[in-house]
Amino acid sequence: MTTLPTFLTADELALVLRCQPEKVYRLAARGELPSYKVEGRRLFDQGEVVRWLESRRVVAPPEYR
Repeated sequence: MTTLPTFLTADELALVLRCQPEKVYRLAARGELPSYKVEGRRLFDQGEVVRWLESRRVVAPPEYR
């Protein structure tokens, strides 16, 4: 049996990202943040969000470490 993913709402994800929900909606609408639209509601797969965040990780140059 396949395990269903854990979904976050825009409000929940905004708390995690420490931003306004409007920013989450904008990123999703532009296709920058992976999301699903179900019955007019945006939902975010927790695993996809983690991968999205990891792909945007910024590593400081050696002289700043």
